[in-house]
Amino acid sequence: MRALATIAAGWAGLGLVGANAAPPTLDALTPSGGQRGSEGLAVTALGKSDPWPVEVWCSNPGVTFEAGEKAGIFTVKITKEAEPGPCWVRTFNQDGASEPRIFVIGDQREMTEDASIANDGPGEATAVGDLPVVINGRLEKSQDVDAWKISLKKGETLRARLDGYSLRSGIDPFLHLYDPDGVRIALGNDNPKNLDPRLDVTAERDGDFVVAVMAIASPPNANVTFHGAAGAAYRLELSVGNSEEAKMPEGAKRIDAANAAPLSLPIEGFGVLEGESGEDRVRFSATKGQSLLVRADAVGFEFPTDPVMFVEKEDGSLIREVDDTKSDRDAEYLFKVPADGVYTARITDRFGRKGEGMGYGLSIAEAIPGFSATVDKSGYVGKPGESVEVKLTVVRSNGHAIPLVIEAIGLPEGVSAEPLTLDEKATSGSLTIKVSANAKPFSGGFGIRATEKTEGEKPSKSESARFSFQGSDARGPYLLDEIADLWLTIPTKSGDNDKKS
Repeated sequence: MRALATIAAGWAGLGLVGANAAPPTLDALTPSGGQRGSEGLAVTALGKSDPWPVEVWCSNPGVTFEAGEKAGIFTVKITKEAEPGPCWVRTFNQDGASEPRIFVIGDQREMTEDASIANDGPGEATAVGDLPVVINGRLEKSQDVDAWKISLKKGETLRARLDGYSLRSGIDPFLHLYDPDGVRIALGNDNPKNLDPRLDVTAERDGDFVVAVMAIASPPNANVTFHGAAGAAYRLELSVGNSEEAKMPEGAKRIDAANAAPLSLPIEGFGVLEGESGEDRVRFSATKGQSLLVRADAVGFEFPTDPVMFVEKEDGSLIREVDDTKSDRDAEYLFKVPADGVYTARITDRFGRKGEGMGYGLSIAEAIPGFSATVDKSGYVGKPGESVEVKLTVVRSNGHAIPLVIEAIGLPEGVSAEPLTLDEKATSGSLTIKVSANAKPFSGGFGIRATEKTEGEKPSKSESARFSFQGSDARGPYLLDEIADLWLTIPTKSGDNDKKS
C-alpha cells in the first residue's frame, strides 16, 4: 500500500473551483508500456479527460506521468531502478477516477506503431529493425491487421509473444507468420494460460519474414470479422532464441519419478511426461494425521499439459482421482493421510499426450490454512453526510477457521470505519465507511485489510482485500488480475462551487 501515501492528499482539502465534472475514463494506454530508463516517453490515454489536465496514479513508484498541453497526452519517465513487470495506472480528478489499466515496464528496446503509416498486410509491413524488440500496437478499426517485417537467418528460431487479452484489451488475438514469398507458414492462437498467442518457428532460409497481428472480440460477439476498437492495444515481443515450450523454469529441480525409493516431504519440482507409458509415479512417505496439499501445476508454467492426478496407496489402490480445479485445468487435492506409510502421486495427461514439451510442476507439502478477501468494487463514492458499504467475500482454504477483523486504512480526515469482525466460519460481510457532513472533497486511494483475530502471543496473518477482474467472461489470467489499491471519491457538496466562484 506504499503508493497510497502519494495520492491520499491528491484532491483533499483543495479550494476547488468550477462546476462538478465527470470522472475521467481510461480505455487504454498507448504505448501500453515502456523500457526502464525512458526519460520522455509520449503516452496517450485513450478515453475521456475533460476537463484537462487530469492527474495520474501509478502503482509503480518508479513511473511518473506528466500531463502535456494537448489533452490525453502525457510525458512518462521510467527510472532505471523501476521494478520491471506490469503495474496499475489510473487517471483521476476531483470527481473520481478511471478504471485501472495495465502498463508494463520492460528491459528490451520498444517501439510504437505509427497510425499514419499503413501496415495492413505483408506487402505493407513495417520493418522493426534488430531483435529483440517489443512493439506497442493497436487494432483500432474493424478488419484491422498489423504487419511487422523481421529479418531471419536460416536456423534461427523466432520467438513471438503477444499480450493483448492479458492487457484486458477486449481481444482474442492471433499471429500469422509469412515467409519471404508471402506464404503463411505458421499460425499462433491461444497459449496454455489464456487467449494470447505464441509462436516458435525456425527459419528454413535467410530472408525477410512478416508477423501479422489480428483479433476477434473477447468476449465474442456475433460479428465474424476481425475486431478493432479504440482500446484494442497489444504488446508484441519478438526475439531470436530457442523454443521455451520444452524448457523447465530456470533453476527448477527435476523430480526423479523413476526412483523406487520414496521421497521425503516437502516435495517441489518438475517433471515431463516423456516415457513410454505417458505417466509419472512419485512415491512419498507420510504420517497419519498429516494434511497434505498435493498439486500438479501446468498452467502457471505455460505447459500445454492437462494434468490428471491419482493419489494411491502403496498397494496401488486408488484414494482419489483429481482433474481440474475450479479456476483452471491443474489438479489439486487436500490429502488427509489415513495411516503411516508410502503413497504415490501418479500424473498423466487428460488426453494421453506425452513427449518433451508435456511438463508439469509437482508440490506435496503440509497444507497451511489461509484466507483471501475480495471486495465488490475497485472504487467507491461517498457523499458528505452519507455512508458507503464495502461488500467483502472471504475464501478460506485448507481448513482455515480463525475470526477475522476487517478494517479500512488510509482514509482521509472526516471519514471513518468501525472495524468489522467476522467469526471463524464467515465467508462474507460488509464494512461501513462513514463520511461526515463536513468532510472535505477527496479523490484518492485507500485500502481494506483483513487480519486474523488470534489469542495471546500467537502470530496473526494479515491480507489486503482486493478487487478481482476475473469475471465470468475471463478466459485465463491477465497480466494483473487483482488490485489492492482501492479508490475513494468524496465529491464537492452541491452549492460549494457557487459559493467559491
